[in-house]
Amino acid sequence: MEREYIDCPWSSDQIRREIDSADAVFLVAETDGRVVGYLSGAFAADECEISNIAVESSHRRQGIGSALFDAFMSAAVERGAKYLFLLVRDGNIAATELYKSIGFSAVGRRHGYYGDCDAVIMSRNI
Repeated sequence: MEREYIDCPWSSDQIRREIDSADAVFLVAETDGRVVGYLSGAFAADECEISNIAVESSHRRQGIGSALFDAFMSAAVERGAKYLFLLVRDGNIAATELYKSIGFSAVGRRHGYYGDCDAVIMSRNI
């Protein structure tokens, strides 16, 4: 899923480090014993950042992404986070609209983050 659905996929070593990190949360959604989605994020002080979120295309629009996001928000509240950030590829209208619908707003930009494309920094208070 990482290579298929993520603009800049992580290596398996990067994913393992995120899973093993005490400052991170890696959530997995399963259906019939098969991984169909995941969300990872890291915490620092009173901030957290969603690193990656993906849901298999055949399982989209079934509430899996929302459930993963809600579980991450619960973990953020438990850890005392007050601010949540994520990056989205400039021009990814579907993802940007989804994030706006759950309270995110654009607060900045990282030029050339995706090589040929900028990343939009989105944030929301918790």
